[in-house]
Amino acid sequence: MSRLLVLCLSLLLLPVCASAAPQQTTRPVLVLAFTELAPWLTHEGPSYTGAYTEIVRELARRVDHRLEIEDCPLKRCLVQLQRGTADLIIGLRQTPERALLLQFLQTPYRLAVADRVFIVRSGESARIQRYDDLLGPRIGVAPGSSYFTRFDADHRLAKESAPSNEINLQKLLLGRIDAVPMPEDQALVLIHRLKLEHKVEPARYRVSEPSSRSIAVSRASVQAMVLLPKLEAAMQAMRRDGTLAAIYAQHYYRRYGVGRQQIKVE
Repeated sequence: MSRLLVLCLSLLLLPVCASAAPQQTTRPVLVLAFTELAPWLTHEGPSYTGAYTEIVRELARRVDHRLEIEDCPLKRCLVQLQRGTADLIIGLRQTPERALLLQFLQTPYRLAVADRVFIVRSGESARIQRYDDLLGPRIGVAPGSSYFTRFDADHRLAKESAPSNEINLQKLLLGRIDAVPMPEDQALVLIHRLKLEHKVEPARYRVSEPSSRSIAVSRASVQAMVLLPKLEAAMQAMRRDGTLAAIYAQHYYRRYGVGRQQIKVE
């Protein structure tokens, strides 16, 4: 009987104890569609890093959300953004097609975009001196990448796709392609990392693109679109208080030994 009485008292007290326990609140989640874009979006073992990754991580923190990273090839990332299963992406060039499924923030994370250069084998820089010189050479491109409008739309060019620019550079050295178009900021770091400084060089022809870059929000993500004003305000604050400049200094300029005069970001 005594045991039965204790059990009954325990059951009666259980709701009181449960209500007295501290309630744990979990911050809502924003999902970043992550496609590796060295050196801006990179892996270090199981960790994701790079200046762009840190920018989005800080942005999520400022709007009181946890950031989850969904690693996917660019085409699959775009599908997830179209479906709303991913909320944000960074590193994309804004195009009319992408603007249909993505809302780009008005406040850019980057004011200046690096020149588009064409990496060729050492001693062959004179091979491509103007746009028309691109007709004929085999050009290695990365799937889903956008370079500049004229190049992207030109079906006369002999473009060959490979999974990454690293593979394209290997194909270049093997003589299987003749040029690899890349933003110069990415090219400098990748060539340094692969120790190719004396094996490849940029062609004389380069394309300047006077435009900025902004984080994009999935139009299909209800929570991200509701959060849009806060995301905009947080990005403005990050630019105003020097956070963006500090992230670039730590995760790009100092880390890879790139001079601020070589590549201008701000």
